[in-house]
Amino acid sequence: MIKNVVFDVGDVLVAFCYKKYMRGLGFSEECVEFLSDNMVVTEFWHELDQGVKTEKDALEKFPKEFPQYKEEILKFWDNIQDIVEEYDYSEPLICKLKDKGYGVYILSNYPIETAERHWPRFKFLPHTDGHIISAYEKITKPDEGIYRLLESRFGVDLTECVFVDDRQINIDAANALGMTGILFTGYDNLIEELKKLDINIG
Repeated sequence: MIKNVVFDVGDVLVAFCYKKYMRGLGFSEECVEFLSDNMVVTEFWHELDQGVKTEKDALEKFPKEFPQYKEEILKFWDNIQDIVEEYDYSEPLICKLKDKGYGVYILSNYPIETAERHWPRFKFLPHTDGHIISAYEKITKPDEGIYRLLESRFGVDLTECVFVDDRQINIDAANALGMTGILFTGYDNLIEELKKLDINIG
């Protein structure tokens, strides 16, 4: 029996729109692609999620490595509160699940400093029953420990949880622990997948 729905945040409840963000700052397309490949979609960003690197580390590392884009890199980190945009459906979705009696939790890989900027602004967050942010815990999905932390901290039974994430590797890890994983590919698809589990929220 499903009693809880657990959500990832990035590209599920909010858009991690780093290219749009950089274009909005006036970066050239060449710069957008370069910084995407060499700063954002990198092991360093994963280390931010793990809480073992910080924005200070980024500001020490990247301007030295890529001096040709020093100005853009500094502007990137100065305005990083704008790198995500909450989806319009997120707050109503969680409110509908709560109205149906489900527990709603957040399990997210997220850096500390950006979480401190972004999370207070998320309209969906006050409606949830609890959240776990990877960088504070020094552990990231798909490590089994972060799912077990959800279980122990909030007293949920993982076999009674649906887990929604946009990465298959995280879904596979959740399934292995008895959760019911849904790979997020879009809002409409999510609603259909929830219906298959007799979770009907319209």
